[in-house]
Amino acid sequence: MEKMSTPCAACKYLRRKCTQACLFAPYFPPNKLNDYTAIHKVFGASQVAKILKDLHPSQRQDAVNSLVYEAQALLLDKVHGCSLHICNLQRQLKDLQDQLQIAKNHIAYYNHIVPPPLDLPPPITYQQNHQNPMLMPAVSNYVGQITSQQLHEEAHRVESEISDQVQRMQLNAAQSK
Repeated sequence: MEKMSTPCAACKYLRRKCTQACLFAPYFPPNKLNDYTAIHKVFGASQVAKILKDLHPSQRQDAVNSLVYEAQALLLDKVHGCSLHICNLQRQLKDLQDQLQIAKNHIAYYNHIVPPPLDLPPPITYQQNHQNPMLMPAVSNYVGQITSQQLHEEAHRVESEISDQVQRMQLNAAQSK
């Protein structure tokens, strides 16, 4: 086995000679020492090597990226790891789907089609979920994001506008008879 000129991050961390056949070299170049350190602390070198050996070479880079992300998340939050971030992304997706439904209702309204009333669930507040941080509303840097409370209020506003217009149309129709 031929020795490489610069050891990969794994071999540098483990203080061993890096060879051409090193399993870690393609995924942990010398400048990725922090990534390997995180993975090593959480999973261990032998476990990561076993995972990489069991995978097809085309899947290894994705696996390494996932392991690095999860290891760094677990080092930052030992209880939830990356699951808290996933929960927040799912909440943001739900909020965006609600915004989309409201936009579709506005389009239908402006096209003179009365949409069915929205049945949005009541917004989840911190007071209701202070015991479970996994259910706390997502905080995002996305400037245009609407909160669940705002979505709920907007849905009720649209419903009341539509019902008012229907009542006026019925009143006009009754007066013209």
